[in-house]
Amino acid sequence: MLFGTDGIQWIRRSQGTRFDPKYQIQAMKHRGGNVVVWGCVSRIGMGPLRRIQGIMDKFQYKDILETTMRPYSHNYLGRGFIFQQDNDPKHRSKHIQNWFSRRHVTLFD
Repeated sequence: MLFGTDGIQWIRRSQGTRFDPKYQIQAMKHRGGNVVVWGCVSRIGMGPLRRIQGIMDKFQYKDILETTMRPYSHNYLGRGFIFQQDNDPKHRSKHIQNWFSRRHVTLFD
């Protein structure tokens, strides 16, 4: 049985030929690299995605909140939305908590 983008393919072979190279396919090796994004979802659907360059710290996170989340929430959600995030240390930092407080953003605890 093979799994691929075309679904499952069944292969008939003789007993004892499980490891015969003619019944095997070359595995694709991962060549490294990744893409990290910040995104949001609201009651109206998917919000913007923002690519993260390097390792995100509280300053980069604040920039994302200011330049991506804030305009989106202002344009599509209005006042009274509740923002939810995980407990990552940069999300819980005083720097970020003060940012939310100054902008009167309600956080989901």
